[in-house]
Amino acid sequence: MELTKNYDVLQENEFSSNRAMVMISFVTALFFASLWFISELKILEMYEMTETRIAFFSAIMLLCLSSSVSIYFKYKKRWIKHLLMTSVILALAMIEVIYTYNVTIIIVIPIVLSSRYFSEKYTLITSGTTFLVFLIARALGACFGAIDLNCLELPAGTVIDLGSYTWLYDVFENGIIAFDKEQYLFNVLFYGYAVDLVFVTIVATGCAIIALQGKKLINRQKEMSEHTVRVDTELKLASTLQMDMVPNKFPAFPERDEFDLFASMTPAKEVGGDFYDFFLIDDDHLYIVIADVSGKGIPAAMFMMLAKGVLANQIIKSRSPAQALADTNEELCRNNTNSLFVTVWLGILTISTGKLVAANAGHEYPVIKDPGGSFEYLKDKHGLVLGGRTGMKYTEYEIDLKSGSKLFVYTDGVPEANNEAEEQFGTDRLLSSINQTDDSSPENILTGMHLAIKDFICDAEQFDDLTMLCLEYRGS
Repeated sequence: MELTKNYDVLQENEFSSNRAMVMISFVTALFFASLWFISELKILEMYEMTETRIAFFSAIMLLCLSSSVSIYFKYKKRWIKHLLMTSVILALAMIEVIYTYNVTIIIVIPIVLSSRYFSEKYTLITSGTTFLVFLIARALGACFGAIDLNCLELPAGTVIDLGSYTWLYDVFENGIIAFDKEQYLFNVLFYGYAVDLVFVTIVATGCAIIALQGKKLINRQKEMSEHTVRVDTELKLASTLQMDMVPNKFPAFPERDEFDLFASMTPAKEVGGDFYDFFLIDDDHLYIVIADVSGKGIPAAMFMMLAKGVLANQIIKSRSPAQALADTNEELCRNNTNSLFVTVWLGILTISTGKLVAANAGHEYPVIKDPGGSFEYLKDKHGLVLGGRTGMKYTEYEIDLKSGSKLFVYTDGVPEANNEAEEQFGTDRLLSSINQTDDSSPENILTGMHLAIKDFICDAEQFDDLTMLCLEYRGS
């Protein structure tokens, strides 16, 4: 069974990280543009040099170009992360060439950003690449960048008056200070960058651990998501199968004019424990049942399927509601390790006469309406629920339906429906609501009841399964 197509949490995280990298690139470019603007205003002397402007311009163009390409491809190409990371490393390395010792901390920025992709391998590769690129940048900076006075080896008593010469190139060209250029380069790389190497190693190790743990976390989330998708798919399939197990095509008996019926079942969860059933035992007898299994979800649904099947078999065999309930009770009590039970109202209608023989196993009272009258509760005698205890007997009773009589049966989810104020729909409101419905057909009655319940509960969560069935007897 295919759960989702091309569903990859790590890939989605990569695209999300690309978007974050683009934002960081634009912010960095804006920061460099601000420094460039300062250099143009000649506010700070260190930003006035032509080299500074070239470095800022190159870094800004590099960052903006890579970000624009990423946006154009909607961040979803696998090479986007390499493009963005390379542009960030090179842009920062350009600044490193100019200012060398002043911006040592920027070397760890790409490494920290790489951990966002949750790949320890990618973090280690980025760390190695960053170290090599910045090593080259530091070497170039030692030749052309700002002077690092800490790395100069000058005789004692040397007076340094650089004036406006803060760049090595100018110092070399104008002979401001006599010093060993090769020794200076060695000092910059060994004493300066060696310390950075230790710092980079510590940061890279920490970021690799963070990336690894993040990858494990995201993989666990992926497994949980796949499990959730699989469970949802199975529950939807179970819900479809359950709905297919009850009659759901109406009109149910278009060839019969003597009666009409309509039923509906709305589970509180994907699957529920309520069910109804009806079928013609023979040309003159109609079997009707409505039931409610204790509990909700998958266990209740499985018990519901068992009870429905056993009831149908027993009613065909005995053709007696009371006997069918008793025999079904014995079957359900066997191996009932979960102590589930089911309430049942069951009736057999003799179509030619309108006589309805019924029995009740702990279910809600049926509601009856005679022609020209109103709906009233029929407080029939209840037996014990099915599955509760073996050896139970049940009592039958008869109802004489006249032409135009209506029967309404339901599960406890109807009177126990709660609104946001924790008030129940209740039996009184049920009776009042059904008497206000359009009773021209069973379907209209159930539609009216659904609307009444919906208006009552408003935005409250459905607490229990809602199942209703209405029969109209029209006579021979």
